[in-house]
Amino acid sequence: MGYGEKVVKNLSKENVLVDYGTVNINQIRMLEKNISVIFPKEYSEFIVSHNGASLVIDSFDFYDEVHKRDSRESIAFIKVKNIQETICDLLKQSTNDLEDTDIFKCYNYFDKKLIPFGDTGGGDYICFDYRLHSQDNPPIVLWCHDNCDENWNRVSFVAKSFEDFINMLY
Repeated sequence: MGYGEKVVKNLSKENVLVDYGTVNINQIRMLEKNISVIFPKEYSEFIVSHNGASLVIDSFDFYDEVHKRDSRESIAFIKVKNIQETICDLLKQSTNDLEDTDIFKCYNYFDKKLIPFGDTGGGDYICFDYRLHSQDNPPIVLWCHDNCDENWNRVSFVAKSFEDFINMLY
């Protein structure tokens, strides 16, 4: 099976456990405009048919740079209508915590150039990382909500592209 064929297979209808139906491509384009990004083509095509999907093959392995260990997580895709709300909530949490005495919570909490598209179920998010990549195929990272490393980093690299991320799923 070729590399591109694996993406198609991994995102096929047979691997969708549950979803919230379809979403109009115009809703995706409006979201892109509102948050000033362009999503990877494969993501847009998949989410149009399977909005907020949970997959049968939902696990992936990565090196957790925050906790300094090999790790495993799973993904449930966030519904398109909830992505902007999730970003706003995380940014609001960043500013609300500024008055908190626990600087661990507020310093560099969430970056608006991280665009969450998946949830791990434990409060962490799988994100497109547009911080240094303005193109339509940014790397994929995992953002950790409750811990950061000694440099206040909450982000671990997962894959160099959405396609690579989907190919990692098992």
